[in-house]
Amino acid sequence: MRIIPVIMFLLLCAIGLNAQQISVNEEPGISALMNKYLSTNKVEDQVKAWRIQIITTSDRREMQSAKAKFERFYPQINLDWKHVPPYYKVKVGAWRDKISCDAFLSTLIDDFPLSIPVVENISKTDLLK
Repeated sequence: MRIIPVIMFLLLCAIGLNAQQISVNEEPGISALMNKYLSTNKVEDQVKAWRIQIITTSDRREMQSAKAKFERFYPQINLDWKHVPPYYKVKVGAWRDKISCDAFLSTLIDDFPLSIPVVENISKTDLLK
């Protein structure tokens, strides 16, 4: 006698599982836009960010001196330098917006009076540091 209620319960569960199908109908334009967004974010590993260029000079010794001075004063801020003939350029930091960059620039300008904010493509990991 106890088997009949168990069998009835299992039959009702099986019928209930078939009734729980959800169907989402989205417009083709939305699907295309989402696919484009996903593919763009997978490919791009660089973003535009603000950096501060502390020196541009043709003298390598002057560049190395400015680099060492910056590393001594601000060891926690990342620093990169490039040689774009005939100039050596030293750029520091990475900020998503100009307001944050300008806030640091105001503290930096006393030690490095030639500092200017510049926009540069950098990797996303550099921006997170």
